This record gives sequence, C-alpha cells and structure tokens, in this order.
Amino acid sequence: MTTNNVTIDESTANQVIVDSETANLVAVRTGAVPSVAIIRRYTHTQAVPATTWAIVHDLTGKPSVTIVDTSDTHVVGDVTYNSTTSITVAFTAAFAGYAYLT
Repeated sequence: MTTNNVTIDESTANQVIVDSETANLVAVRTGAVPSVAIIRRYTHTQAVPATTWAIVHDLTGKPSVTIVDTSDTHVVGDVTYNSTTSITVAFTAAFAGYAYLT
C-alpha cells in the first residue's frame, strides 16, 4: 500500500493530486474548471496535554481549524487569531491531539 495515493476512475474528469514531496499541499482538479485549485494545510501536533494550544503556521490569514484528540474525536475550542501566522485555541480540559488548519 502506498501512502498518500488516491485513485479516481478514468470515467470521471476529476483528479486529486497529493505530493509526498510537499506535505502541506493538496491540489484538486475538476473537469468543470480548467485550472487547479491549491489547498494548503498545516497539521499541529499537541503531544503534551494542555488547556491552551499555541499554534504557529505558515498559511497566513485566518485558516479554518479542526481539532481532534488522540482518539480522533472532534473537539471544540475557542480559537483566537493572534496574527496572520499565529492562533491560540482554548479548551475546558487538558488533552493531547491534533489541529488541522486549512
């Protein structure tokens, strides 16, 4: 099994491109749109349980934030955008997990 490999049936005009050389880049091409949409992403790993996560990213702006714990359960927190490259997420209880920014 190959990591990051997505196969789409040739009968459709859609393509998903995952580049293992660029872990923060996913490109999606559809038959209806001749150009390629670039979706940048950033994954933050919070290894030490904490009630406040400080996340520095390279996406600029105000990315969408999805948080999961180490069991992949979705967790809701209060997101504060400190700058175009820094956010803080506050929770009611300390836990470890991942923040996915897009």
